[in-house]
Amino acid sequence: MSPDLAAELAELRRRVDVLESQDAIRRLRNRFHDFVNTDRWAEIGGLFTEDAELDYDYLGKASGRAAVGEFFGRIPELLPADDGAPFVRQFLHGHSVEVTGDEATGTSHLLATPIYHGTSFLFSGRFADTYARVGGEWLFSSVRLQIWYSVPLAEGWATPDRHRMAL
Repeated sequence: MSPDLAAELAELRRRVDVLESQDAIRRLRNRFHDFVNTDRWAEIGGLFTEDAELDYDYLGKASGRAAVGEFFGRIPELLPADDGAPFVRQFLHGHSVEVTGDEATGTSHLLATPIYHGTSFLFSGRFADTYARVGGEWLFSSVRLQIWYSVPLAEGWATPDRHRMAL
């Protein structure tokens, strides 16, 4: 094989790996929101690395896969709506991903419509994630959510107090 052909093949392999990794990471982010939207809270921790970091702005933080799992596992108790089950529906958009080897970063935007203490809420923010490929599988190594507003639907976000939700 000529040096040019070998270099071209190596570059094509790298590009395919990046594209497949971006797709896998987008599926990871989508799986997270599907677990939320279908009340599969106990499964969310499995999407994170053992040493993961979670920062949900003023709503809380967690360090390590087990603590992240516990954080999300408490949601049904903290946001009861229909017969004690939470009602949270999340809509993700604008997910961009940059891959470098077995690590990656990504950002995405969130619009959520939870019921909070019997009231319809609007919740908006931006995720800044880091990902790691562990044993061939992409996982979250950190998730940081910047919350733009969390307000009752009837009141909106046109006030100085844009954060009226607490866990």
